[in-house]
Amino acid sequence: MGGGAATWGLAACARARCGPRARLESWRAVLTWLDWQRTLAERAISALEAELAAEAARRPPPPPPQWKLESLRTGSGPQRLFVHIGDCAMGRGKPISREEARRTLTEGIDPWPYCSPENLLGMTS
Repeated sequence: MGGGAATWGLAACARARCGPRARLESWRAVLTWLDWQRTLAERAISALEAELAAEAARRPPPPPPQWKLESLRTGSGPQRLFVHIGDCAMGRGKPISREEARRTLTEGIDPWPYCSPENLLGMTS
């Protein structure tokens, strides 16, 4: 049987039919050892979490999308509202490609008047 002296002590105590005081001391020794192991595990977890947080902080944020399609949820599915330039602060929506933005504008969806994506897409009249 592996383990430290406390584990061996419990097994020996069980074989020798020790009294309750000896068994209690053996169990207290096991509990102390488990507390120590828990402390080591918590330190290791904290160190790894700090390492992951530092790694995430070093990573640059993802670039904003080039274009966004703002839509409204309805009972019959999303209703497309406006096309925005990707870094438009007023635009909420899912990222779309340049081709999707051009196609959406040609399908009659309005460009957002404040960021004017049609200008960057070369679709002004």
